[in-house]
Amino acid sequence: MDKTTQELLDEIRQLRTELRHMQEVVNSLVNIVMEMDDGPEEYEAVPANQRFLDMYN
Repeated sequence: MDKTTQELLDEIRQLRTELRHMQEVVNSLVNIVMEMDDGPEEYEAVPANQRFLDMYN
């Protein structure tokens, strides 16, 4: 299945568009995580109850 030069160029163009969309999604996710890090801590670093610590043992 040989592709013509035009088909290959179209595929490259489509891949570049998809890559830009993925970069936008990743940038948005990074921004969300960075904003979460700036806010006050809303959870305890260590569970208050020992049974939560033993849950994975």
